[in-house]
Amino acid sequence: MGQVRGSVILAPLAALPALCCAAGVSAGDPDLDLGDAFSQGHFAFELRPRYNRIDESDKALLTEGGTFRAIAKWRSAPWNDLRLTVEGIYADHIGAKHFNDDGGNFAGSPYPLLPDPRYAGVNQVMVEYANEDGTRVKVGRQVVRMDNQRWVSDNDFRQIPQLFDGVMASYGGIANTELSGGYFYRYRDTSGETEDIKLTLLHAAWNPMPGQAFAAYAYFHNQPVTANFTGFADSSYKVYGVRAEGTLRQNCCIELPYVVELAQQKPYANGDSRIDARYWRAGIGATASAWTVRADYEVKGSNGGQYGVQNPLTDFYAFNGWTLHFFTTPRQGLHDGWLTGRYANGPVTLFGEAHRFRSDYGSLDFGKESDMGITWEALPNLLLRLQHARYDPGSGQAAPSIRKTWFTLIYTFG
Repeated sequence: MGQVRGSVILAPLAALPALCCAAGVSAGDPDLDLGDAFSQGHFAFELRPRYNRIDESDKALLTEGGTFRAIAKWRSAPWNDLRLTVEGIYADHIGAKHFNDDGGNFAGSPYPLLPDPRYAGVNQVMVEYANEDGTRVKVGRQVVRMDNQRWVSDNDFRQIPQLFDGVMASYGGIANTELSGGYFYRYRDTSGETEDIKLTLLHAAWNPMPGQAFAAYAYFHNQPVTANFTGFADSSYKVYGVRAEGTLRQNCCIELPYVVELAQQKPYANGDSRIDARYWRAGIGATASAWTVRADYEVKGSNGGQYGVQNPLTDFYAFNGWTLHFFTTPRQGLHDGWLTGRYANGPVTLFGEAHRFRSDYGSLDFGKESDMGITWEALPNLLLRLQHARYDPGSGQAAPSIRKTWFTLIYTFG
C-alpha cells in the first residue's frame, strides 16, 4: 500500500503566499473572502469498478477478477485567482483474487500480470493560479498530459493514475499561441509507488487558423531506471519534436482529420549513448456526426538494432494496442500501421482498431492485434464499457498470444 508523504501535501499550501506575491495580488483585497472560498468549494466523486480477464499462452493460469477505485475530490472557489484542489484515492480488489498485481513478480507468477494493486493515499493536491491575461500556474501533485499524451500522460486506464510532483506554468496572452513549461522532481506510478525524477517539459503551440494546430516540444527525462526494460544502466533521454494536427473540411457533413509528428530521441544527463533513434507518425481520416474512420502509421525507430524509441511516461493504452505487448519497444524498433473505426448511435458508441506490427530494423514480423469496445452512456453520470483485445505474434516470434477482456462501470458525482 502506498505511503502518504507530508511534504507532498504541505508543499502546495506553503506555495500560496509565494504565488500571491508573484501575481502581484494583495491578500488583504480579495475578490472573495478566504472563508467563503473554502465554504463554497466544490466536491466531486468517482467510482470505477472493473472486471478483468487475461489469457496469455505462456502463462499456466488465467487471470480473472475485479478491481475498483474511488476518488474523492474537493476544489475551492477562486480567491485572488487562486484555487486549492485536494483528492484522495482508494483502490482495491473485488472478490477472490486470481491474478498477479505485482510487476516485480512478472516472470515468476503463473498468472498474467494485472497491474492494479491495493492502494490508499493522496491523489492530486495542488494550488492553481489563473488570471485573465492567460497566465496559469499549478504547484503540487497533478495530472500532466502533453499533446496527444504520446510522451507524457497520467495513463488513466489503470486504477491508479500516474501523477507528477512539481510545477507547471503556461501563458496564453499571445494571440493564437500558448507557451508552457514545467519541472517535476517526483512522480507516483500506476502501482502507487513514488520515485524520484528530474523531468523538464517545454512546449509551444500555435493555431494559425481555426481547426489547425502546430506545436514544438522538448522534453528532458533524467531517470536512470524507467518503466521500459532497455537493459541499460541509465535510460535517461531527451526528445525534440514537432507536431501538426487539424481538420480539413470536405463539405458540410464530412471532415478530414489529420496528424503529422516528427521527433528525435537522444541520451540525456548520463543516459546510454545508444539512445539515438527517430520517431514519426502520420494519419488521416474521415469523420461525420455519427462515425469516424481513419488510418495511421507510427514508427518508433531503432539505432541499428541496439535501441528502439521508448516512451516510459506515455498513455500505454492509447498506442500500439490494448494488450500492452509492446509496453517496451523492441531494440529493433516498431512499425505500427492501424485502422480505426467508430460509430455512435445515441448513448451507444462502437469502437474498433486493427494493428499490424513489424520491426524498424531487420524486417521482422511482430504480429497483429485487434481491439474492440462498446460504451453505453446509461445516465449522464454513468458509463458502462466492454472491451476486448487480441494479439497474435508474427511468424518466427517466440511471443505469446494474448486475450484480454474488461468490463468497466464509471460513476461520477459532482
